[in-house]
Amino acid sequence: MPLFEYTCQNCEQSFELLVRNGDSPACPDCRGTQLDKLFSLPAAHTGKSSSSFCDLPISGGPCGMGGCGLPECGD
Repeated sequence: MPLFEYTCQNCEQSFELLVRNGDSPACPDCRGTQLDKLFSLPAAHTGKSSSSFCDLPISGGPCGMGGCGLPECGD
């Protein structure tokens, strides 16, 4: 079940929902069904207790992303 982010066109509330195949999501506040799906970053689970991006060595620096703020990553 993927987690999606939405904004309701009726009440402009932003929220996240777990959506199953075939389900039509609705706003939890006003029950409106005219929703805009927002772009969001996928979550990365490493099995470690830390939530830092730099725990994920990909390529080119400790985090491979270049946006974590560490000098080693080019920021």
